[in-house]
Amino acid sequence: MTATLTSPAPLRTSDERLSFCDRYFASVGARTLVARPMYREYELPVDVDKELIHRPFYWMWVETTRQPVEPTILRLAFDAEAHAREEARLNAEQPVGSFPWAAKRRVELIDFGSPLFDRVLLSASHRGRLACVREESRGEIVPWMMVNGVFAYTADLNREEWFSYAVCLDNLQIVDRFYERIQHRDLCGTSASDILRDSRHTLQEAWCALQRALADHAAAQDDGWAEEAMARLRGDLAQLSAYYESLRNELSDDERALMRLEQERKEVALIQKSTPRVECHVQQVALVALRVQQVRQLSH
Repeated sequence: MTATLTSPAPLRTSDERLSFCDRYFASVGARTLVARPMYREYELPVDVDKELIHRPFYWMWVETTRQPVEPTILRLAFDAEAHAREEARLNAEQPVGSFPWAAKRRVELIDFGSPLFDRVLLSASHRGRLACVREESRGEIVPWMMVNGVFAYTADLNREEWFSYAVCLDNLQIVDRFYERIQHRDLCGTSASDILRDSRHTLQEAWCALQRALADHAAAQDDGWAEEAMARLRGDLAQLSAYYESLRNELSDDERALMRLEQERKEVALIQKSTPRVECHVQQVALVALRVQQVRQLSH
């Protein structure tokens, strides 16, 4: 097992976000109506429409009156140039009408901070939290349990570290950067029973092995960041104490009592916010079946 679990944070570029949306909408059964450079139009299935477009009263009315549903079409641009280009095209195709409230087709720019992209990420997170996949093979397979997530090193300054770990259900071997090693393989959905049918270890044993590996990784990290954070926290607490001490002589006894309560509340809030801690957030658990001849490559 290697010492590092770091990998580049995903979705930082417009190309990555476009590729992610193409995969997401294809996986949920949305139709791609238009595909131009840095621009897509997707027609949403009803279940995806309900997840991404917040309009509960519309769906209440549709279900009550049994009205036919007009499919929602998302028009998404992935950089500023495509956004301006497609907005101009749509405005030319549908000029502003005589009425100021006339509906116009809009293009949404997909970037971090986009409410729609946040909902897409949340939907993908919920739908992909548990997965079962396998390599196409008629031969013997080796079952793995993979966990993907984030280590959060939290203090007054925060840092995140992405990880992907897996444990073999045949021998409890641990492999890090697992998703990175298998992401280019041809995997398809399957059932948990198909993967677990001949496994030698239980999911509980695998999960315990993964927990130990994650704890060992956190314990092995350089704790200099935590010592620096504690030094800053002690300085902030001293500054806060000095501020209230400077006010003490100007106050009555009752005012001092109230001031002391206020100081204690601020100290507690500062300690809660800035005390260094490590948190492990598991975002996905997957059962993965790989062909026997492919397994040996994972350790290289």
